[in-house]
Amino acid sequence: MKTLCIIPVFNEDNRLISLIDQIKSYRYDKFNLTYIFINNGSTDESLKIIKQSKIRYLNLKSNKGVGYALMIGYLYAKKYNFKYVVHLAGNGKMKPSQIEMFMDNLIEENYNFVSGSRFLGGSSKKNNPLIRLILIKTFSFFLRIFFKKNISDPSCGFRAFETSLFSNFEKEYFKKELFTYGYEYYSYGKVVNCSNINFKEVPVSMDYPSTGQYTKIRPILDWYIIAKFWIKGILSKNQL
Repeated sequence: MKTLCIIPVFNEDNRLISLIDQIKSYRYDKFNLTYIFINNGSTDESLKIIKQSKIRYLNLKSNKGVGYALMIGYLYAKKYNFKYVVHLAGNGKMKPSQIEMFMDNLIEENYNFVSGSRFLGGSSKKNNPLIRLILIKTFSFFLRIFFKKNISDPSCGFRAFETSLFSNFEKEYFKKELFTYGYEYYSYGKVVNCSNINFKEVPVSMDYPSTGQYTKIRPILDWYIIAKFWIKGILSKNQL
């Protein structure tokens, strides 16, 4: 059993050192966990910091989007026979120490796909902007009313799943329209729409800094992409 934690990075040199320190503190040998940074065309000191960390990495020459970086990580996991995949943000808003909870649910509770939520009991959403919380809650309500999908945090990117879950990956997901935020939410929508997928949300910490840029998601354009591909995933009849 091997687990690959994929961490896309784009211009995060001010937060990477703290994240790397956390990673080195939480190795989780019992899950045979390997971390891999996907440097997504960073123009700051991110690549230098990653190299100095001695943690495995892939370097993409240009930034095609976070979805593209995650896809490259997934294809790496598939090529090298990793049984499980974890998505972790490169900006430090997700805690490596919580990966164990995801893996316990996958391995011991026999879930196929586990996604984080900042709205469940025991979670944390410190310094999350009010407008973002409102948008998440609004879309969650929309999914529940129109699609009967009870998802408390449809925009959380902290997740773990079986690599074998996506049997038609290259044909179904490796498309330019999914290179930004589309891939994460199109795949999420397809997963929760499959009756044979054992799916669960777990409480996580999604804490943002009190000052400075907290996310690269653009308020209107990227939320349109998130909502669009969530719905396309739910409505899709194609194989996972």
